[in-house]
Amino acid sequence: MITRRGSSDRQRRTPKRIGRFLASAKSLLQRAFFSRRRNLILVCLTLVGIAFSLMNGFAFEDVRHTKHNLAANPDILAGEGSDLKAGELTSLRGARNPEIRGIEGDIRLNEEVCIFCHTPHAGRTNVGGVTGIAPLWNRRLSDPMAFTPYTSPNYDAQDMLGAPGRPKGVSLACLSCHDGAVAFDALINSSGSGGFFQTNRVMNGAGGSVGMTFSGPAVDATSSFREGRRDDTSGGFVFFDAFGGGPNGSLGAEPFPNLGLDLRDDHPVSIEIPRTDPQFREILTNISSKGGRIPGSGSVMWIDRNPNGAFLPLDKRDRIRAYPSDPSRPDAPYIECASCHNPHEASRPSGQPALSEPINPQTVNNNLFLRMASMPGANSQDRNSGSLVCLSCHKK
Repeated sequence: MITRRGSSDRQRRTPKRIGRFLASAKSLLQRAFFSRRRNLILVCLTLVGIAFSLMNGFAFEDVRHTKHNLAANPDILAGEGSDLKAGELTSLRGARNPEIRGIEGDIRLNEEVCIFCHTPHAGRTNVGGVTGIAPLWNRRLSDPMAFTPYTSPNYDAQDMLGAPGRPKGVSLACLSCHDGAVAFDALINSSGSGGFFQTNRVMNGAGGSVGMTFSGPAVDATSSFREGRRDDTSGGFVFFDAFGGGPNGSLGAEPFPNLGLDLRDDHPVSIEIPRTDPQFREILTNISSKGGRIPGSGSVMWIDRNPNGAFLPLDKRDRIRAYPSDPSRPDAPYIECASCHNPHEASRPSGQPALSEPINPQTVNNNLFLRMASMPGANSQDRNSGSLVCLSCHKK
């Protein structure tokens, strides 16, 4: 008779094995549960981080769909030109020399948006007397002495650099299009290589066209903004917002912001915030304590009425700010064009959403490029609702 000792041993060991198996399974399940919960928490935190990153890093900016896309703006419509200028490095320009440069010198619809303001090489670094205030600037500048600045009986701003309101700093960069004198295509570097215009890098004032074409109704014979009155009289431009319905054949990208050289009817720019006016005392106090700004750093200063910064937009590009426009006094806060306007901003109240395709005259945004009010109740889609942008500075 054969005794199966192995079978008996296995029978005796089975409950222990089952117990160990169940204990091991329980441990594995616990680890899996906690691991899964930990992973779930990590995933949630990651998603929240991505959401904040998107809100903070890509808020409303889509310059292709704004009026600053001069190729798609129906009232300007920049196109290729001869791009030839005596004495400049322009003999190699454009498709007219395909064996040398191909067609990379052409300015084609939607393909060269940034070039009308910026260049990766040889741009101006000291715009309006302030280093780095307009990054990689690719334009001829306005002549600051050609402007008639704002003035009024109540005007109490102090300017240590000359006449109050004389444009400087980043405002000169803005006015290099909006003065109605400097040409839209007064570029330093045209697209591709071989199109370098040294005179636009070193000279200021009217002109500067490098020979592109403009077919829109807002452009005059000098390739700058056509003169117009801000009313509905014959030959004037009105602040009109409907596509295809503007005066003088406008296709709807109005208003035409040709400020001209007479700035007496415009909000003053390049003015130091008055230190003796009580209505500005609050924001001047907060400027010194916001954003960890280091005194003397020459960085921009956030404007906010809340001492804790409770209403400052998350995205710094949306924040109303003052600029260090006086290099000798880097903590003196100046109001400039870009204090209230972000040239890349693309929020569209009641209009076609930004980031939509295609990019064409019908989808060009007609916004006002406003930054976000640092006030309770600010509306990202209607940025001056309740005049909150104005009240961010003015305590009225």
